[in-house]
Amino acid sequence: MPPPARTAPPSAPARGLLVPVFALVLAACGESVAPVDPPDPPDPVPATIAVLSGANQRALPERTLHRPIAVRVLDARGQPLSGQAIAFAPGAGHGAADPATGTTDDAGEASTIWTLGADPGTHTLAVTATDASQTVAAAALDLEAELDSIFQPPTGTERDAARADWNGRDISAQGVREEFSGALDLAGSTAALRVVSHTVGGVRHYGGIIVPEGAGALADESLPVLSYLHGGDGGVSIADIQVAAFALGELRDSFVYVIPSFRGEPFVHGDSVWVSEGPESPWDHDVDDALALINVAIETTPVAKPDSVRLLGGSRGAGVALLAGARDRRIAWIVALFGPTWFFDDWVRGIVRDAALGSPPDLPGVAHLDSTVVQPHIRGESSRSEMRLELVRRSSALFAADLPSVQLHHGDIDQVVAVSQAHAMIDAMAAAGRTAPDFEAFIYEGAGHNLLSLADAIPRAVEFLSRGLGGGGG
Repeated sequence: MPPPARTAPPSAPARGLLVPVFALVLAACGESVAPVDPPDPPDPVPATIAVLSGANQRALPERTLHRPIAVRVLDARGQPLSGQAIAFAPGAGHGAADPATGTTDDAGEASTIWTLGADPGTHTLAVTATDASQTVAAAALDLEAELDSIFQPPTGTERDAARADWNGRDISAQGVREEFSGALDLAGSTAALRVVSHTVGGVRHYGGIIVPEGAGALADESLPVLSYLHGGDGGVSIADIQVAAFALGELRDSFVYVIPSFRGEPFVHGDSVWVSEGPESPWDHDVDDALALINVAIETTPVAKPDSVRLLGGSRGAGVALLAGARDRRIAWIVALFGPTWFFDDWVRGIVRDAALGSPPDLPGVAHLDSTVVQPHIRGESSRSEMRLELVRRSSALFAADLPSVQLHHGDIDQVVAVSQAHAMIDAMAAAGRTAPDFEAFIYEGAGHNLLSLADAIPRAVEFLSRGLGGGGG
């Protein structure tokens, strides 16, 4: 009897088909089958790196950039990736990053501090996370080349731009308040003091107005205004004008005195202190404060002669006086003691260089100039033209032709304001055809930044301020 025929086993594809068939049969019989989980999707990987902040900064070579370099790592869908390893690598000779490596936070972000390399030029920083990369650029500034450009002589266009800026400022008497009034001993004479406040440039400003006793007793009597403009950065005290009045001698009762503080600093009388509002602005907006207070004095003091103003200023105040004289035609006489006149000379260049390198000299106004003009420019936050205009607006010698009669005093070994500043004004006045008695300059050999070291300066100043005084103090 022949053996039974043998059936070939199912092929591999057929066996594969049997599995779902058996599963269907078992399911029909009520048997449960465990589901098969799909495979896990692959972990997201970095696709791009976005620079959040810190790109295209500027600093001096071997200096740390002002702001950190902050980045965010993103996947292909643009979602931030946390926990990703990241590296910051400056190009060859382009400095160092701290930290050089890190891990992104929950927002996918990381940052580093970048110190530039030693050579001027464009520096780069490579930022990488797995296969994603980004390049950040920064500029290492050639300081001497930049100073060469900044300290080129100003142009007529820049001078006109400064004038246009000044003409757009409102220095009218606004929001005037009397804060204090009382009698004052003015170097042996009795006077009336008023401490007033007003608004200028959107901030409240304080100053003093002093009227000698008996002034205005006659109906047609009026007194010229003499505004005292202080030096230094520490504000002004009524005691300062009492000293000035003593120096004036017989002239002490010949003026209505106007004593401004400058914004951001105190005005002091005895135990009382009033602090003017607003950010400091040595020389530039100082002039706004001085002229606005003169307007207040003229409008609120009937005895004040509105078209006969004299200015007496020392150091910072001398610079303010000269700039005010270039702006206001009512000012007829200025006595300027060792003040700045020209912000484009080598002395100022040296100050700017030191400030840029992190060592601003301890001189009046320099800290403000460093923080608001020099450092923003070094960081690339202000343009070269903007910085030059800051210097133009402080350079009274550029406006020599606009100045009233001026008497200048300066010591030749002054360590606070270099005597080159006086020579700049002397040269500018000569170029404008200004000579004695309209312009007088006295350079004192062996004298420093102290009025008492300037021999004969006081009698010369008193004689100069007496010019134009007629009957009734006119």
